[in-house]
Amino acid sequence: MNVYHQTGFRDKWNMECFQKGIGDGLIFSPINIDSDKLLGLNGTLKETGFLDPQLYLLNEAKGTLDSYPYFPGNLKPDFTTPDLDNSHIQLAQLCVDYQMANNFQYLVIPTRYYTDNPTSYFAQSSDYFVTPFCDFVKYNKFKKKILLSVIVKTIMLSDEEKRNEVLNWITGHQHIAGVYLIFENNFASKQIKDFDYLLNVLRFIKVLKDNHMEVHLGYTNTEALLYSIALPDSITIGSYENLRSFGIKRFRDLENSPMRSPNARLYSSNLLQWIDYEYIQAMKSLIPDYANYFDDSEYKPLMFKPDFKWHFAKPEPYKHYFTVFYEQIKSLPISQEDRIIDLKGKIKNALSIFKTIENYILLDDDSDGSHLPTWFNVINAFQKELN
Repeated sequence: MNVYHQTGFRDKWNMECFQKGIGDGLIFSPINIDSDKLLGLNGTLKETGFLDPQLYLLNEAKGTLDSYPYFPGNLKPDFTTPDLDNSHIQLAQLCVDYQMANNFQYLVIPTRYYTDNPTSYFAQSSDYFVTPFCDFVKYNKFKKKILLSVIVKTIMLSDEEKRNEVLNWITGHQHIAGVYLIFENNFASKQIKDFDYLLNVLRFIKVLKDNHMEVHLGYTNTEALLYSIALPDSITIGSYENLRSFGIKRFRDLENSPMRSPNARLYSSNLLQWIDYEYIQAMKSLIPDYANYFDDSEYKPLMFKPDFKWHFAKPEPYKHYFTVFYEQIKSLPISQEDRIIDLKGKIKNALSIFKTIENYILLDDDSDGSHLPTWFNVINAFQKELN
């Protein structure tokens, strides 16, 4: 299973780690990197990754998105959905040509985002994006594999009819190799703790894999470990939380919108959790071997120095996470059965450590192990369906 960097703001951190051998490729973000700058990057940074075209909102030019030749506003000012009737072929061709010019590993078909998908959503998506994109690739005899971008809303998981509709639509396309699959995350907690949601995600991935499709999961957080038991082809690692959880707000051009700086957090593979730095400071005072709960990396010595000033914008916690989580994913057993056994063991071990910690320190819901019992139960339910 591959691990891609979900790049965004401060993508330099991802590229630096990738060049050190952390990660298998980069997913590039047009709202964060200018089109010409991306074209000018060293080919070794691009040849194992791909582009997220980010046409989620047709007429919003967030960041540097309007520097891309396929941005609809460059074809017609005030571009709206009806304009796709006349521009969809040109848009598809420009999008393919740009991706070919960068020599990415895959060609990715864009997708639209709606708060509530219209009844004609899948037909429109095929007509405006999938068909012209695949036709142009076929006509030019480009040999690269094609991925279909798909945003999966919660209703598509919970409602069996809607779930079957989207799965039938995905698997009905003959010329695509797989999907760039993005599960929309509307949960208030930093870790997903919804049993039905998580189990349905695993079922969704399994159906696609049973249909011999590549499945590349975008915007994943620690739940990527859980999703790994459905055997996707790749998961992602991202720095800031909006790169580990998909929300459309990141792509809206919201001028002067107020932002609240989050506390810095540190990932622990032993705890399967990100821990707020304030609890780490408390652990230092109360638990003699507290440092053993956190993985070794080249960044750990600096972060555990007494004078280290924790801040969410510092690179060390994220580079530490890239290193630790990449190694954790790569250490998973290859076989599904062994992977399930291994992950259940990791969850039990983490819960045991949390019990020890909570003899000294009480953690909030976003730093404790409260997501882990749900994970364990989801694994057992999924495992039962496999047998």
